[in-house]
Order: sequence, then structure tokens, then C-alpha cells
Amino acid sequence: MNIFKSFSLAAILMALTLTSCSEIDENERIIYVKPAEVKKHVLIEDFTGQRCVNCPNAATMIEKLQEQYGEDNIIAVGIYGGDFGYTTVAQGHQPLSLTTETGNSYYATWGVRAQPSGMVDRFGGVLTNLVYWAAYVNGMINREPTVMITPTTTYDEASRNLKVNVNVAGLKTLSGAKLQVWLVEDNIKDMQLMPNGSVNNDYIHKHVFRASVNDKDGEPINVVNEKSVSKTYNISLDNSWKPENMSVVAFVFTDEGVQQTEKTPVVSQ
Repeated sequence: MNIFKSFSLAAILMALTLTSCSEIDENERIIYVKPAEVKKHVLIEDFTGQRCVNCPNAATMIEKLQEQYGEDNIIAVGIYGGDFGYTTVAQGHQPLSLTTETGNSYYATWGVRAQPSGMVDRFGGVLTNLVYWAAYVNGMINREPTVMITPTTTYDEASRNLKVNVNVAGLKTLSGAKLQVWLVEDNIKDMQLMPNGSVNNDYIHKHVFRASVNDKDGEPINVVNEKSVSKTYNISLDNSWKPENMSVVAFVFTDEGVQQTEKTPVVSQ
């Protein structure tokens, strides 16, 4: 069961009950309904590049982890850039189509020197050995969540404007929490070097980082136990992006790592 749907249903039922009982004092009415269960979702930040011959192996690892734990529980974002995100010097050393300036800034922030590399809930730093990805996922997915995140989207096809609302409800009080909201796109057919050295121009890239909806390094958010806060953003989608293949990934993180992650489609299915 989707806990956010059950949470919303509980809130609606509570509201209906309260409106039918006019004798209850306004100050005694329950506003916050703490969910019975919140499942921890794990974020994998995959530092990848189109000229990286071993990077498809990382994509395969992510697929296996999603098959094992469920796609809703393992949320991946492919951050394209680094040394293998550009054409060769002979070709002018230009950024390839999936490389972004923001993505490159994350390479610098985290000191990424090898590709593929990844972070699992930003715990343990940058991991270059794919074997460790699975081990860290196994450890992170059993942690107790500290926040509940509910992202919702409203997309206007005519203007290509996307409105994103993110509600964060505290299950514990956190110090130094930040909220990050990203746009990702799936099913992009584009060039990729393969492990055997061949060029695959029909490679399907998934969970590709497109842009940060809020500040690229996240923004401070006040996470207090049994309190909630909402943030609203607007962003125009690039004409080359396909909204039907896009999602919003929202996560809350602290110095101790990513506390919770949620993903929702840009266009309602």
C-alpha cells in the first residue's frame, strides 16, 4: 500500500469526522496525523558519462537492485558529466548531449575522479566499486525514516510550465536538514560507449538528471517532529525534454546522509 495515499485518506476521514462534530473546540482538533508506517527509499546518485565504457555496468547494477527491492524503493539519478561527458580533444572537447553544468558542479562538490562512481544515500562517500553499492543499499533500506515527503505536480502543456509542490512532514526533529528537488528523464535514446568498446547510438538512458528545480545544493528546511512544511516551485521544461517521460525526485538530507527520497511523474499517469 502506498503510505502517502493511506495518509491522505486518513486525513480526509479525520476532516469529515470533525466537520460533522461541531461541538468539538477548534483548538482540540487534530491537524497532524502520523502515519502508521513509512518505508525507507534509497537514493543512488550515479556519476556516469556517455564515453565511459564501464558505465553501462552501473546501469545494469541499478536495474538489478530495483528488481530486488522494487523501483519505488530504489530511486536512481544518473548525473552525466566528468571526463567522459565530453567529446575527445580532437573533436573539440564539447559537452555531450546529456552533460549538464549542474551535473559537473556535483562532480566537483563530491570530488568524483572515476566513472562509474556512485553514492548510496550519501552515506560512506563516493563509491567506485559496484559491489559496495549493493551492500550499502541493503544497509540503508532498513533504516528508520525520519521524514515523509509528498511531491505533487501540475503541468501545463501549452506553456510547458511545471508547478511542483513538496510537503515534508517530520517523523523526528532534524538538525541542518535541506530539501533537494530534481528533474529526471527516462527512455532517452542517445550515444553510449559500451564495455566492449563499441558505440551504441541507440542506447536507452534512464533516470537522466536534467535540472535542479530549487537551489542546486538544496535549501534549508525546518524538519520538526509531527510538523509539516510545504514548498512550491515553478520551472519551464526545455523543448527537447519529453514531459511524459519525466519525474520529480525530491529528497531531504543532512550531514548524516539522505533521510528520505520520493519520486513522482511530471504528467499524471
